[in-house]
Amino acid sequence: KLMAHLRRRRRAEAPHTLALVWSELSAAEVKHSPWSQQLFAGARARAQQLGFTLSEFYLAEKGMTAKRLSAILEARGIPGFILSPLLTRSRGHVTMTWAKFASVIIGLGYARPALHRVHHHHFLGMMIALRQLKKLGYRRIGFFASTTTNERMFGAWSASFLTHHPLPLDQASRLICLKREPSRAALLAWIDEAKPEVVIDGGQPAFAWLKGFRIPDDLGYATLNWQPQPPERSGLDQQVEVLGAAAVDLLVEQLHHNERGVPQHPKMITTSGVWREGKTVRRVK
Repeated sequence: KLMAHLRRRRRAEAPHTLALVWSELSAAEVKHSPWSQQLFAGARARAQQLGFTLSEFYLAEKGMTAKRLSAILEARGIPGFILSPLLTRSRGHVTMTWAKFASVIIGLGYARPALHRVHHHHFLGMMIALRQLKKLGYRRIGFFASTTTNERMFGAWSASFLTHHPLPLDQASRLICLKREPSRAALLAWIDEAKPEVVIDGGQPAFAWLKGFRIPDDLGYATLNWQPQPPERSGLDQQVEVLGAAAVDLLVEQLHHNERGVPQHPKMITTSGVWREGKTVRRVK
C-alpha cells in the first residue's frame, strides 16, 4: 500500500504515457467504429484513474512498421502498450521490439509471440444469448458468422452454440452457417434452407441484409456485438469499455513489477457481457 501511494504521488507530478496501438485500423476507421471508440474510452478512463495518459498509434498508417513504431515509443519514453485485435486474420506475427516494453494483446487468435492478453468471454456470451432466446420460446435458433472471426476466438462461438442449443446436436448443426466471406446472398440462401426462427449475428452487417423481413414478426434477430445505436436491436453487449479498462490494469501491473518483454507464463484475463432486450426478438408460443 505504501509503494502504491508513492507511485500515485509521482504520477500526479509527471504522469507517464501509455500507448494503444491499433494493429490494422486507420485513424479514420477507428473514429467510425463504435466498438473501437468504446474500447479506447474505457482504456483511457482507467489509465487516468491510475495516473497515466493514453495515446493512440496506428500500425496500418502509411510508411509505418512495427520496428519504426517501437523506436517512436521508446523515444517518447512510453514504457508499455496495448495491441488491438487482429481483425482480418486468425493468425499473425507482430514484430515489435518486445523486450523494451510491457505489453498486452486484446482478443484471442494465434498471434505471436504469446503475450499477456485480455478478451471477451465469447463462449459465455453465446450461452447467455441462447438462454435469453430460449426463455422467449425460440427453438430453431440459427447462427450466422464469419469463419475467420470464429477461428480467431478458438471456435468459442460455434462450440458454445452447439453445446447450449435447445435442439439435439444433429439438428443444431444444421442451424449454424459459417462463411469465409459472408454475404447477403449466402445469408438468404441459408435462411431459406435451414428456416431458423431467429438469427444470431456474429458481427456481420446481417441486420441490413435482412431487409424485406418483418423483424421480429417474420424472423427474430440478435447480435453478439450489440451497440447503443438505433434501431434498438437485441443482443449481447460485450461491455467493450470494461475490456479496455482490464487491459490497462494488466499493463500497469507489469509496470509495477518492472516486467518487460515476452512473459514466460502469459496471463489470459476474460470479461463478460450483458444481454440487452431491444426490439428485434419477441415472445413466441
